[in-house]
Amino acid sequence: MTYKRFYPPFLVIACTLFCVFTGHAQADFIGKVAEWKAKFPKEEVVANVYQEVINFSLNATPAAGEAAVKATVSSETVLVPLKDFLKYDDGLFYNEEQSIENIKVLNPDKKPVVIEKLCGDYNSENVFHSDAKVCMVKFPLAEKGKPFTYTYRENYHDVKYLTSFYFYQHFPIAERVIRFNIPSWLEVDLREFNFAGNVIEKTTVKDGDTTRITFRMLNAPAYKNEPHSPNHAISYPHIICVTKAFTDKGKRTVLFENVKDLYGWYSSVCADIGNDPGLLKAKVADLTANKKTEQEKVESIFYWVQDNIRYIAFENGIMGFKPDAAQNVFKNKYGDCKGKANLLKTMLTIAGFDARLTWIGTSDLPYDYTLPSLAVDNHMICTVMLNGKRYFLDGTEEYIALNDYAQRIQGKQVLIEDGKNHIIDRIPEFLPDRNKESFTNKMSIQDNIIAGTATAEYNGESKIMVQSAFAATKNDKKSERLSSFLRSDNGNIEISNISNSDFNDRQKPLVLKYDYKASNQVTKTGNELYVIMDWEKDFGNMEMPADRKNDYEFNQKYYQATQTELIIPEGYKVDYIPEAFKKSTTSWSFEGAYVNKGKSIMYTKTIKISQPILKRADFAGWNTFISDINKFYNNQVILTK
Repeated sequence: MTYKRFYPPFLVIACTLFCVFTGHAQADFIGKVAEWKAKFPKEEVVANVYQEVINFSLNATPAAGEAAVKATVSSETVLVPLKDFLKYDDGLFYNEEQSIENIKVLNPDKKPVVIEKLCGDYNSENVFHSDAKVCMVKFPLAEKGKPFTYTYRENYHDVKYLTSFYFYQHFPIAERVIRFNIPSWLEVDLREFNFAGNVIEKTTVKDGDTTRITFRMLNAPAYKNEPHSPNHAISYPHIICVTKAFTDKGKRTVLFENVKDLYGWYSSVCADIGNDPGLLKAKVADLTANKKTEQEKVESIFYWVQDNIRYIAFENGIMGFKPDAAQNVFKNKYGDCKGKANLLKTMLTIAGFDARLTWIGTSDLPYDYTLPSLAVDNHMICTVMLNGKRYFLDGTEEYIALNDYAQRIQGKQVLIEDGKNHIIDRIPEFLPDRNKESFTNKMSIQDNIIAGTATAEYNGESKIMVQSAFAATKNDKKSERLSSFLRSDNGNIEISNISNSDFNDRQKPLVLKYDYKASNQVTKTGNELYVIMDWEKDFGNMEMPADRKNDYEFNQKYYQATQTELIIPEGYKVDYIPEAFKKSTTSWSFEGAYVNKGKSIMYTKTIKISQPILKRADFAGWNTFISDINKFYNNQVILTK
């Protein structure tokens, strides 16, 4: 929704380099190669210096809707190869609010290097239409230890789009410098995020009418792409630049001084959407006909938009912030978050409800509305006022019920339109119980094969995941896919006689019942049977690798409850059952127990994970937790004749 300094992580080296000549000497770094190899053993290139310098100027002829302040970000990167004769690839991203110019590379002799440059539209499978563009830059590096200086300048035509500056990149940096040259006529607020645990030096120097604020970090490691990594903004040190106001010819003009100003700009962008409610009235009347309560009417409209309007991502200039007209989204049967929110608002308003556009930053962002910046939001929803309560409707979610909220927006602040005013509220946050998965099994042993019946009940995120996957499966593959899901792709398990509740019911839990047979879970030795009653071993393989660099983000909060009853075979008795095990912290817990009931053994297990992000600082404690779980899992029931 908003334009941020974000670039895709898959490019070969760095994707966030910005530009200036600062006169760093072209020293020979051969003597540093061994040291850098030892410090960064998996890297091929090190930046001895990566410096960004940000300058501001007045724009005498701003385009319509643009602020009269612009900015340039000048970058200089001194690249040092740790191997001979590498090819350096880079991607410089921009859009219609930005431009890239003066791309240059100097070799160790300070002579220009011929670079390959291909600039054009950037396409992503996740974005239907975008004004994003990319310049792919390639050039050769010489012998290891020989420095190349890579520079360019990025222009921001409107300073409001200048937001984030990150210290870590996709290559290690010996000296990382971010410098803001702030003129006396401009009021700037530099917000620091995730600085704790990082040694970042900040200096402020007054030079005539300019204040130079410099941030400096030494030996910044490369950012590592790893599965389930939280968004950069959650964990990595960065600065958000907020341009509050400027003074020109004695007149002070406010830009983004507080959330009121941010809302004012959002509101102005959405003032002339061009909605035509008349084209939607017949559909609204059809959806609300025969609905007995106001809540049923809201649900009918909300669920129809979820089911019938396909979500796409659309980012193109001001359209990154401005919703498409409701009738266009309705006719096209697709829209982005803004388009779907605006369609919901328009349809609900036609039906007589008080519905409002609402801005929100998802869980990918650590900000709230004390930060008046375009960086604070990346999503739009609709709020409807009903019976004295606010319901937050996210049209981009699938199978979400009214008054239920996805993990990605729970607990987040929202900015609700209110004419010339605004309302700040917060999405409710749920405990792991919302996502409860419960499994009940009754099993017996037949010729060393476990056979049984099971019932699985899904709620919250777990339920929506199953519903979405089932809906996306072709009809002739649904049974096969469901069977594969229930046996967790375990070749030892055979599933049959599946029955299910309504997959389209948003309000009730999803319930699956089935029969199963499990081979290779019983071992017969003489007069003894060794029985595995829990072959799922949930989370048993979730130990964090020692070399993982990033925090780990779970798909959701978890609450899993299992109850399994094993009927003791005729002629056998219980010789051994594992001891009960219980361990808990404020973020996760496990409780498991076996109980001898005479003719059967009752096994129960409960797992809770209440924090969606596992911090690196907690990896050691987590791994101990998983190790203890596995010790419990690896114990078996022993039956003897």
